[in-house]
Amino acid sequence: VTDGVDSTVAYIKVRNVVVVALPDGSGTLISYLVNHSDTPDQLAAIAINLGNATIATRDGAALVLKKNQPIQFEGDAANAKAKVTNLGAVPGQRISVDFYFATAGKVRVNALVVANSGIYSSIL
Repeated sequence: VTDGVDSTVAYIKVRNVVVVALPDGSGTLISYLVNHSDTPDQLAAIAINLGNATIATRDGAALVLKKNQPIQFEGDAANAKAKVTNLGAVPGQRISVDFYFATAGKVRVNALVVANSGIYSSIL
């Protein structure tokens, strides 16, 4: 069971979207993206609660979604990180998280904000 929400845009599945509220007022995205098309697509941007998220990858490369090669934000297999400096929400609230893809377009989910404790205590 997860607190995350799911959505789909074109051939891209957006899974388990949750935002962790950090003590300094920032927020970190937890999510999993997978492309089921033979055609790659690029994750161009993410907005969390209408604020532009800073996106980073382990190798500094662009976030290109290739078929069945997921992008994972947080967790043991994470290959990307997305953070917003001013979350503007508290745990228990739901906020919009927008994913912008170069070809597939935009998808918005209504994600739960969770506290930086328990299973989310290691999220920075």
